[in-house]
Amino acid sequence: MACEKRFNVEGLNIAAKLWGDDAGLPVIALHGWLDNAASFDSIAAQLTDFQVLAIDLPGHGLSDHKPASGNYAIWDDLRVITAVVDQMGWSEFSVIGHSRGANISTLLSAVLPDRVSHLICIDGLLPPPEPDSNFPLQLGSYITDFTGSESPRGDKGHASFDAAVAARIKATPMTSEAATLIVERASVKADDGRYYWRSDRRLKFASPVKLSLGQLQAALDAISSPALLISAKQGLGQWLSKLPIDITTRFIIMEIEGQHHCHMDAQSAQMVAWIKDFIAANSA
Repeated sequence: MACEKRFNVEGLNIAAKLWGDDAGLPVIALHGWLDNAASFDSIAAQLTDFQVLAIDLPGHGLSDHKPASGNYAIWDDLRVITAVVDQMGWSEFSVIGHSRGANISTLLSAVLPDRVSHLICIDGLLPPPEPDSNFPLQLGSYITDFTGSESPRGDKGHASFDAAVAARIKATPMTSEAATLIVERASVKADDGRYYWRSDRRLKFASPVKLSLGQLQAALDAISSPALLISAKQGLGQWLSKLPIDITTRFIIMEIEGQHHCHMDAQSAQMVAWIKDFIAANSA
C-alpha cells in the first residue's frame, strides 16, 4: 500500500506517493506531461524490495502550481526533485521516468552522475532537438503565451467525472482504468458541480528555449549510471528510434507492445521484471 507524502520545496507544497519502507532500495519516479504520481501505481506496487517515491511534479496532481513568475521548462523541475531526495535522506537513488518524466530523468542523471545509480526511461528519453535558428521563434512563443489573456481557471470543466475521464482518453489514448487513476488525482469537483483540471494551464505554454542537438548529446555523454530504455511500439517507440543521436552506446533498449501509457496496464508486469533484472545485474 502506498502512503501520501508531502514536501515543502522553495515554498511549494509537493505531493507524492510512497511505497515500501526504509529497508528498500530508493527509487524516485517521475511522471509524464499532465499525468501525476498515480501513473506509477501498478509498477511501484510490484517493485518489492524497493522504496519507491512517485511525486506530483509542480503544477500537476496535488502539488502546488509555480508562482506567477514561474514557468515549466523541464530543467526547472531538477531543483525540486533534488530537494525532495535530499529531504528523503537519499545520497544515492535510482530514477524511473515516463515520457516528459523520462526527459527530466535523463537530465537529472547527467547533472547528478554521482547520485543516480540507475536510470530507467519508459517511452521517453530526450525532447526533440531544436535547431539554433529557431531560437527567436521559440522565445517569441514563450513571451506570447505568458502575456496572453486566458482566464485564470484555464478550462470550462466537465459535467461529470466520467466526462473528464473520456476527455483524458481523447487527449491521449489509454485504457479507461488508466485514465480513471490519473483523473482522480488530476481533477477537482467545484461548487458548480463541474470537474476542473488541477493542473496549471501554463504547462501548455511554450518553454523559453529548447535544447539543441549538441546540448542533448552533452547530457547523454555526462551520464555514468547504467541506463535502460523501455520503448512502447505503439507509443513513442518509432520516434525514439529516429533520434539523431546514437543512444545504443548508453542505453539497453527493450521494446514492448502497447501504447504510450501501457506501463499502467498489464504490460507493467513485464516492465517490472526487466527493471528488477536490470538493477540486479548492474549493482555492486
